[in-house]
Amino acid sequence: MSTSGIEAGAEKPAAQSTPSPQEQLKAIVSGAARTEAAKAEPHASEPEAAKSQPVVEPVAPGRKAASAAVRARPTFRLDGRVAGVACAALAVGTLVGAGASTLSAPRIDRAAGALTEVQSGLEASRVEAARLNTEIERIGRTLAALKDANEVSRGDAKTRASGVTERLTKMEQTVSARLTALGERIEQSDREHATRMAALATSIEKRPVAASVVAPAPAPAASAKAEPAQTGAIPEKPKPAVIEGWAVRDVYDGAAMLEDKKRRLVEVAPGDTVPGIGRVEAVERRGRDWVVVTRQGLITPQSW
Repeated sequence: MSTSGIEAGAEKPAAQSTPSPQEQLKAIVSGAARTEAAKAEPHASEPEAAKSQPVVEPVAPGRKAASAAVRARPTFRLDGRVAGVACAALAVGTLVGAGASTLSAPRIDRAAGALTEVQSGLEASRVEAARLNTEIERIGRTLAALKDANEVSRGDAKTRASGVTERLTKMEQTVSARLTALGERIEQSDREHATRMAALATSIEKRPVAASVVAPAPAPAASAKAEPAQTGAIPEKPKPAVIEGWAVRDVYDGAAMLEDKKRRLVEVAPGDTVPGIGRVEAVERRGRDWVVVTRQGLITPQSW
């Protein structure tokens, strides 16, 4: 058996049994013994046959008889080549076994170290897998909590949106109602204003032209006493102030039609009260215009 064969046998798994060098030597020796026994069997059979046959010995001296007796005895001889081969095989087996043991020991150590490393790696992988499973479970719980919070937020947002929509709808309805009422008021005010203007125009058309009455001059008194002579300048009376918030639009039958800056028409006569101004003292014609005399001043025709 060669050295490469022994090394190949040493590298096989432990499950396959490899014969030790001592067992190999025993097998070689037993095989050599069987070979010698097989060779010796013909020689042994020859003396048996010689014994069975009658020995014819001529009458000879005693030396020849003794040599014939020696040749007739069976002999067992061990071949020297077989013995040398057996010894060489024993020596080679011993050396090969020692070398195989020496070579296989580091390999076994390396295999044990590699197995330990693999086991350590597997244990580390198990620990890492357990940690990853724990982390995945934690992330799953976090995602579930976020999902629940998102659902709650969506519900709150929907509730708030519905409330805002309802309030906007109510506000829209309220504004629409107010605009409708305001439009109706404006239309009613326009109708009233048009009615008043039509009535004012009708009254102006129906008003008679006032004739200018010339008052007779009073007769001088027969016996008028001489008045004392006045010396110096006569102080002038202060002019009444003009009220800016009202204007005279028309005068008929001793009454006057007044209008404020809000386009509101008011009919007044002496003794009536103007809102925010006071009592009307008189309705007079001064120059070309008609004025309404009040305690706070004069209301004159004005254009806005």
